[in-house]
Amino acid sequence: MGDPGRAAENTFRVLVADDNHEICELLFEALSSIDCAVTCVGDGLEALASLETEPYHLLITDYHMPRLNGLALLRRVQALSCPVPAMLITGQISSDVIEEAKQAGAISVIPKPIAIPLVLSLVEFIRDHRFAL
Repeated sequence: MGDPGRAAENTFRVLVADDNHEICELLFEALSSIDCAVTCVGDGLEALASLETEPYHLLITDYHMPRLNGLALLRRVQALSCPVPAMLITGQISSDVIEEAKQAGAISVIPKPIAIPLVLSLVEFIRDHRFAL
């Protein structure tokens, strides 16, 4: 659903990791509408492989996914030589989940159902301030 390698050098590249195809499509369409180059993958292991081979500016990951969940993915991303900012999407909003996500490196935790205007404003803020992160 998108190839960051072909994106212009100044295009903001976003990797979306979610095993729900409808959510991937929703985020793909929304993020594309604000000129992001979006790549969608179905689980945390695919996301990790993509992050190790392609440059991204932002990771948006679901909490519950097969093979490698969102929190485990965030922890592994922080260990990469070039970690990327990340947002966690979850239907299990609690102070424990938020704290665990922040400790794992999430800059934001987005509740489900996803409020697209919120996601877009966060992504635009990160894009506009990416060199300050």
